[in-house]
Amino acid sequence: MNLFTQIVVTVGRITENGVGMLGTGFIISNDGKIVTTKHVVGGDSTRLVVLMPHIRNINDYQDTTDTRCQPVPVEVLEIDPLKDLCILKADIQFSGNLPTLGSFDNVEIGEELGIFSFPHCVAGRRVLTFQKAELGAKVLLDSSTIKSKHGVINSQSRPGQSGGLIFSNRSQQIVGVLIGAYAPMQGGGISLGGINPQELHQTTHCISAEYISEML
Repeated sequence: MNLFTQIVVTVGRITENGVGMLGTGFIISNDGKIVTTKHVVGGDSTRLVVLMPHIRNINDYQDTTDTRCQPVPVEVLEIDPLKDLCILKADIQFSGNLPTLGSFDNVEIGEELGIFSFPHCVAGRRVLTFQKAELGAKVLLDSSTIKSKHGVINSQSRPGQSGGLIFSNRSQQIVGVLIGAYAPMQGGGISLGGINPQELHQTTHCISAEYISEML
């Protein structure tokens, strides 16, 4: 479990007021490649950073009043806009053993998965959070006539969790990347305090981790 405190990072951008946090990412190679979603970074490397881990033990209390951070510059290395995936590169070396990449192909419906991410980091709260959720469905989602494998997990995602790591304890593999709320892609509708009511449900879609391998 403590491995994830060292490989799951916050993605941000340097601003006049410090670091504005954008979402979640995770280290996928020993030479500093980091996975996140395309919509987190927007494809722009300008003043882009990741915040290196602030705890070593998952059971430590995380002091939300401590705003110190260790930003490391990153550049956008690869983007797949159709699958909403992005590979960043930082000038770091990770010496530990990293989990291998899997796929939703080998996850059963109802299987419990682990989620590591930073919910609400976009509002300034940096707390690495572990959640559990079952895989509720496997779906093919279309983008420009290209269909990609996704899993729908039974959990409501929060802003900042995009790019989160989805882990199968059974196979000990990274099986997915959290994308966002599983909601109809429709125009119009209403917004309540900046919240889309269609996203207020207990389902989140995650793209299969197999597509990461194609980008490395």
